[in-house]
Amino acid sequence: MRRRAAPEVRGFRRSFNTALATFVGLPALWLVCCLTAAAVASRADDPSYRRLLPAAANAATGFVLSALAGSTVRLQDFAGQVVVVHFFATWCEPCRAELASLSRARGPSAGEQYTVLAVNVAEVSARVRRFIETSPVTFPVLIDGDRSVTKAWGVSILPTTFVLDRDLIARLFVEGDIDWSRNDVQDAIQQIRKAIRSDRDLATGERHDLEQAGDDDGGCGACCGCGNAESGAC
Repeated sequence: MRRRAAPEVRGFRRSFNTALATFVGLPALWLVCCLTAAAVASRADDPSYRRLLPAAANAATGFVLSALAGSTVRLQDFAGQVVVVHFFATWCEPCRAELASLSRARGPSAGEQYTVLAVNVAEVSARVRRFIETSPVTFPVLIDGDRSVTKAWGVSILPTTFVLDRDLIARLFVEGDIDWSRNDVQDAIQQIRKAIRSDRDLATGERHDLEQAGDDDGGCGACCGCGNAESGAC
């Protein structure tokens, strides 16, 4: 007669096998999680994976800073242009790479696509000047010695860069270095520039319509509001 194994024995084997699988599986799962986290962290540290992100509308505030060349630079003077504001320090290794990247992207072949203002954070001018002499850039370098602008813009990581529209409103930003010659980065800036051109074309068309209306009236008509249209003294 064939003897059947007792149910409790089968249950013990099943429990033992489950425990063994759990004992072996948990470390494997932990290892996979660690490797995944390391890969994500590595990707986050890799400039090729960074992207320009939407910025808070109130991120940018006006400033007046001294340039390394000795002049005074007001952010408001650049209204009507796309402006890239880059916060950096000479001791920051990624900053050095990004300054070079910005210079290449803003080289003569790029044309006047956008203006770059590099803001040095809390370093003395002499130190920054020595650094720029060995690593020249193609844009103004400003000194934020007391970090007042850095704090006002909410910058806590270097490098940090903002892209402003023609109204000097922050539209995009990135924390950490990024390759500014990348197609997706240049395309994002071009979208902001196209909006500026569209607004200018619209304004030019409106002026043309007003001028045309004045020509049809035989004078200035209602275009300039001088009130002399009827008398012909305009």
